[in-house]
Amino acid sequence: MKVLHIGKFYFPVPGGMEAVLQHLCEELSAHVDLHVLVANTRPRTVTEWINGVRVTRVARWGQIASAPLCPSLPHRVAEHRADIIHVHEPNPMATLAALAANPRARVIVSFHSEIVRQRVLRWVYRPFLMRLLQHADRIIVATPRHLDFPTLLPYREKCVVIPFGIDVARFHPDKAMRERAAAIRAEFGPRLILFVGRLVYYKGVEHLIEAMSGVSARLLIIGRGPRQRALRRRVRALGLEERIAFLGEVAHECLPAYYHACDLLVLPSTHESETFGIVQLEAMAAGKPVISTALPTGLAWVNRHEVTGLLVPPANAHALADAMNRLLEDAALRQRLGETARRYVGEHFTRQRMARAVLALYEEVLSDMPRPTPSRAS
Repeated sequence: MKVLHIGKFYFPVPGGMEAVLQHLCEELSAHVDLHVLVANTRPRTVTEWINGVRVTRVARWGQIASAPLCPSLPHRVAEHRADIIHVHEPNPMATLAALAANPRARVIVSFHSEIVRQRVLRWVYRPFLMRLLQHADRIIVATPRHLDFPTLLPYREKCVVIPFGIDVARFHPDKAMRERAAAIRAEFGPRLILFVGRLVYYKGVEHLIEAMSGVSARLLIIGRGPRQRALRRRVRALGLEERIAFLGEVAHECLPAYYHACDLLVLPSTHESETFGIVQLEAMAAGKPVISTALPTGLAWVNRHEVTGLLVPPANAHALADAMNRLLEDAALRQRLGETARRYVGEHFTRQRMARAVLALYEEVLSDMPRPTPSRAS
């Protein structure tokens, strides 16, 4: 079975879609003839092997909104004689390439999220996306709540729920990780709150910064993005330089130690562009409770209120502060939620489980079995 994945970027480029693509392809590569096509970060095409996965980074000549422009991508897709083309959306260049590509291939679409903010791009892109979804044999979504995405309503009969998964073993602490976590706590203090993610509009980090005015702890912010300067100015305006540290990007192999060093993770997202929150799974795998927002997406399906963490209303600094203080002051509650979270992610959100379900879907599509009704996990 020859499978071609088309994504936006690939590891070590950070991001939720990139992490899902990496985890899925590393597991699938042992079972199928796999090739990944993504955008490069520069105008040059290179092919490399990354953890056993063949990845071609296609020359990028700029971008519109957050969509990379790779003029040679349709040709690269067309030259592959794949049995299955697996497209990760939203990704306008991937959509155009898949529509122009191998007509004999079956098409699977992983629909990660709607395009929420880029209205002009959405208006131009939508007719092509709808053609791709109509042509697709199956559409994968990560949670049952994603079945209600407006774009997917006409195609619900071919949607299948397959939750994202991570490499849980990466977060099992060994001696070196424990020592690194202890060093982080010694450097930044005994009460640590963690944020991990790109510093973009929908992450709501400005509300987390405001909430820290009422929390006696240290906030570590890992990640970069276009909002970084504005967020730093906000920290200075509030006089919170001693409570908030911007760490930038942290090396992939070092990140698990920060999860183990912290007391809890906060994901204060404010817009529906945040549909799942892979970092929630990473914190849970490290046995840490999560505070996230009750958006009508997959966040609350992943982080279960009073079970694996706490949910608060979006864009509400007071609610964030109350939730953080509650967990910081109650070690037994942190322990209970964290242990439940660790077991929960190990049972439901491993990359092995995700890959098995996707592989079964490939086999089903190639065997021309009848299309199932939409899955609705609890």
